[in-house]
Amino acid sequence: MPRLLLLCTMVLLASCAPPPPALVLDTGTVSAGELITTVRERGSRLRSLSGSGSLAFESPSMSGSAFFTLALRKPDSLLIQLEGPFGIDVGTLLLTRDRFVLYNSLENTVRTGPPDPAVFRSVLPVDLTLEQVMEAFSGVFAIQGSPADVRRYEVDGDRFRLVLGCGDGECTYWVDPASAMVTSYRQADRDGRVLVEAAAGALEEDGAVYAPRRIRISLPVSGRRVSVAYSRMIINDPAPPFVFTIPPGAEVLEQ
Repeated sequence: MPRLLLLCTMVLLASCAPPPPALVLDTGTVSAGELITTVRERGSRLRSLSGSGSLAFESPSMSGSAFFTLALRKPDSLLIQLEGPFGIDVGTLLLTRDRFVLYNSLENTVRTGPPDPAVFRSVLPVDLTLEQVMEAFSGVFAIQGSPADVRRYEVDGDRFRLVLGCGDGECTYWVDPASAMVTSYRQADRDGRVLVEAAAGALEEDGAVYAPRRIRISLPVSGRRVSVAYSRMIINDPAPPFVFTIPPGAEVLEQ
């Protein structure tokens, strides 16, 4: 009993941990290097996530929405079950760095193989990399590059604005000083054409760890966008439910 009581007390204290202190919104006080380091450290605190909600997608050829339940473990494990209107199952996607398993309940087929954007496009009509899929559901946008790549650093309204060289173009990040999270970012090519835009909002805090309830990723060149809205989430779920059983009789298609 004493051991159980101690365990419960530790869990309670962890869940009631105060949020980390806000950054001073001043580029003279907080250097670009310090901001990048803090953003990465705060982002690493989100290790797992489970929850449910809705997602919407748009493309030139079609648009739609679905409900989802999700288990996510950073950096590269995701199980998502999609459900369409009227409770009709759409499918289940288990995704890791090396492999995917995609079940289509309408066709009773299972596809498996190495992950690539074509797999994600079969679920949503949006071309996303594995990293972008994880960002779309975690809302943690990583700052690419190092302080040596910084081209501009300034205060923009109530956020930091950081511009880094990104390939042959630029990546721009807007950082919320209270949470030290990237709440918007934009990637542009050398001609200034925007390739990716993303935003995260309605931040939830639990045990000094932040996660957004609303995430949006847009690909302006192709006119595609996916939006995620959580109605329920567990931040740093100690045991996210990675359980998926292939239904009997399903045709397995190796990719």
